[in-house]
Amino acid sequence: MNCLAATLNFLLYLINIVFLIVGILLIVLGSIMLSHINQFYGIEELVETNAIPICITVLGVLIFIVSFFGCCGTWRQSACLTGTYATLMFILFLLQLVLTCWVAVNRQGFLNDMRDLVNTIWAENDAANDYPMGAIELTFNCCGDTNYLDYNTRNQTVPGTCCGYTNRTQACSPAIYENLEGCNAKFESFWVNNTDLIRWSGLGICLYEFIVFLLAAALTHSMRKSNSGRQVSA
Repeated sequence: MNCLAATLNFLLYLINIVFLIVGILLIVLGSIMLSHINQFYGIEELVETNAIPICITVLGVLIFIVSFFGCCGTWRQSACLTGTYATLMFILFLLQLVLTCWVAVNRQGFLNDMRDLVNTIWAENDAANDYPMGAIELTFNCCGDTNYLDYNTRNQTVPGTCCGYTNRTQACSPAIYENLEGCNAKFESFWVNNTDLIRWSGLGICLYEFIVFLLAAALTHSMRKSNSGRQVSA
């Protein structure tokens, strides 16, 4: 293998290590998003809102698997494995591009679903449903649907979850909950930040994957040419 091919081989190996980490991070991000949604049971809106986190998690798994495959190909200096890796990387690039565009197109609809989800949880926030609003208040440090006055409207005492207490019956100081945002705004803000992260990092990863595909294709060509030269000389 010539100097250029050896450099490409080493570079691709390092890139695949980075991709393994990216795959793990996407799996973690998707899992966190799913865990925040799936804290609430028996709510029909969860079926639709789970779509983006599930796609992110699946994409992370695919990136992890393809990168692991690429590491093996470059480590063993196999033209067959590296060529297969280049093909898989191109397919992954297309899937990533489609997902990024899909998230961008459906971003506003997804945020609307998040608002509707919090409104539904607030409407079902009673003893029969085990007060599901408490999970959001604890997670996002917020109070009520729009603010703490929502509890006054229902003639209810502001629960301890608005002050960070897991026991909702514990007394909550007005000095704490009066300064808190409503959970609807806090929940939406969380998803705005995450969808922006997915959109811009997705575009960056697409460009990265396309460059890796070109490098892998060039390395495969060099490996096959080198193997062909050895066979002729033999």
